[in-house]
Amino acid sequence: MNAMKENDVFSLPKAVNAVVVGEKTTTVLPAGTVVTVVLVFGDPASPAAYEVEAFLPESNSYALATFEAADIPD
Repeated sequence: MNAMKENDVFSLPKAVNAVVVGEKTTTVLPAGTVVTVVLVFGDPASPAAYEVEAFLPESNSYALATFEAADIPD
């Protein structure tokens, strides 16, 4: 896997639970959702996970999720 850095963009290879920013609601970001890396967890050369953000056009809001680096295919 190539390590990503903040502001990199990718499509989720599988669904992930997310929290809507500014709300206490959760949503599921389906596989294929385009997300932006907002935080890298662990060693930048070999991260453990990424905090990602997605725009939700249906509610004009954003959601945050933690995505394991190992779940991103090479």
